[in-house]
Amino acid sequence: MVSEHIGRFFSWLRGVIAGGLFRLGVRPNHLTVLGTGLTVGAGVAIAAGRTWWPLATGLIVAAGACDMLDGVLAKRGNLESRFGAILDSVCDRVSDAALYLGPAAYFVVCPDALGPALANLTLALLACLGLVWAYLTSYIRARAESVVPWCGGGFWQRGERVVTVMLGVAFGHLATAVWILGLWPLTTVAHRIWRARRACGEGGGSASAEPTGLAGLLLWRWRRGTLPFDIHAATVIAMLVFWDIPEADPLRDWLAPFFGA
Repeated sequence: MVSEHIGRFFSWLRGVIAGGLFRLGVRPNHLTVLGTGLTVGAGVAIAAGRTWWPLATGLIVAAGACDMLDGVLAKRGNLESRFGAILDSVCDRVSDAALYLGPAAYFVVCPDALGPALANLTLALLACLGLVWAYLTSYIRARAESVVPWCGGGFWQRGERVVTVMLGVAFGHLATAVWILGLWPLTTVAHRIWRARRACGEGGGSASAEPTGLAGLLLWRWRRGTLPFDIHAATVIAMLVFWDIPEADPLRDWLAPFFGA
């Protein structure tokens, strides 16, 4: 599959770069903290307006490189540590917050408006919902894996979410990215709850069973490197590249009669 071949190439490239960084004295925790700082900078740049979005795109790419390299560097240099794992998890949550609160702030402040503009309640709320789903996706896995061996899975893992924000900013379709991230990742949250329930023996059947039928389509069970995953990913990318959802505010329109706004 396409994603499988891309993954192999990047695995090789990560190994080469990680070896060079190790020889230069760079350590995994350095990359972890640097990547978080770059992501926070990207969030600020997103909030500042479209003029800054090319910079935000570059910062997200650089932060992603740090995120991919720190684990490889730790393994190649035999530098894995319990604190490093904790630091990595904490920094991932900070980075998640930056990539969602940046768009939320943008739609509240509306820096690109031609004159005074009201905050876009709908898009700001969707950005905040996206942050909730991101945190729940990680939390469910961490909490479940204190009881069962593994509880990952689902399409909307951290890499897919970061790429969605990056493409939304790069192509100027941030509203599209926010709609996607505010709604779609709920399927991954539901998928992990499903797995946790089965793994804990409270859903009946095998602990390794996956949802089937309509539940299988909605909750998503295909791994990276499979054809369904590639089709799903291509659909999301096409939406981000070609679909510029208008920055309408149906929530404000719905609330207007109640508050006279």
